Amino acid sequence: MSTLMIYGAAGYTGRMASLHAKSLGLDFLLAGRTEAKVKDFASSLNVPYRVFDVNNAQLIDSALGGISVILNCAGPFMRTAEPLMMACIRNGVHYLDIAAELDSYRLADQSDEEAKGANVMLMPGCGGSVAMLGCLAGHTIGYVKNPASIDIALHVAGSMSRGSAASAAENLTTERLQRVNGILVPDDVGDTRQFDFNNGKGPVFAFPVTLPDLTTIWRSTNVANIRTFVHVSGDTFPTEDIAEMPDGPTAEQREASPYHAAVIVTESNGTVRRAVLHTVNGYTFTGLASVEAAKRVLGGHFRAGFQTPAGIFGNDFVQTIANSIIKDL
Repeated sequence: MSTLMIYGAAGYTGRMASLHAKSLGLDFLLAGRTEAKVKDFASSLNVPYRVFDVNNAQLIDSALGGISVILNCAGPFMRTAEPLMMACIRNGVHYLDIAAELDSYRLADQSDEEAKGANVMLMPGCGGSVAMLGCLAGHTIGYVKNPASIDIALHVAGSMSRGSAASAAENLTTERLQRVNGILVPDDVGDTRQFDFNNGKGPVFAFPVTLPDLTTIWRSTNVANIRTFVHVSGDTFPTEDIAEMPDGPTAEQREASPYHAAVIVTESNGTVRRAVLHTVNGYTFTGLASVEAAKRVLGGHFRAGFQTPAGIFGNDFVQTIANSIIKDL
């Protein structure tokens, strides 16, 4: 039988993913680097567990025995993605993660041919903005004959988890990129754009950021000109010491902070088409969507090489997640 490993299972998002996997009755086990945390959580779910550090390739190879799919929830992904991705290629295991860091996607892109040779799928960002924005962009260009550019924005609400804050602090970059004629080039941080997220608040300004969607949307749509933006509300960015932060927002806080996304697709003749996505809080979404993706891969729905959720599962994938809907404007 196909077996899923959730690595980083004792972390904030890893726990949500593990609980969802349990609710679906999947054949899975937990893994991480801290035995006490992983063992206690595995015991509470009555599932097996394995403990290993990603700095030891031999241990990773041994731990992947009998595993068909790994879902990596352990950030910062600049530390975990490469050793786990390479181990998956060596051992014929499909690799999924929830990274928001561009380097994970560059690595998957560089490893595309090697993964194809091993019949292994690499899908960084199987939850989060990559699934949200990729499906929204793909849905919208389906109505456009000759798309010339995509401007897409995520409305982030609520607070960060401690793990996300640590990853952001470690990977913080002032570099702002956009994709022009298929090439990543610098973007002007001051070149904001207005988006109407259709949540009753009217148009708001969003600022350009370097999201991995610059790579994944390009890969799944072939549109050569892409810009990514973020509009932030609430107390998203922490002001306190990261070590003093709680694990993450409570279920009630997540419920009160849904996410939205908006896309503007411009045709070669200048015609504009717009759409929005309304969905649940990003952490809730990631816990649900990443396991839904893993479930499909366990069932044989995969393609070798570097892939995206929208490219493999279709543009309606996002709407299979509870309380998620795309609206054309």
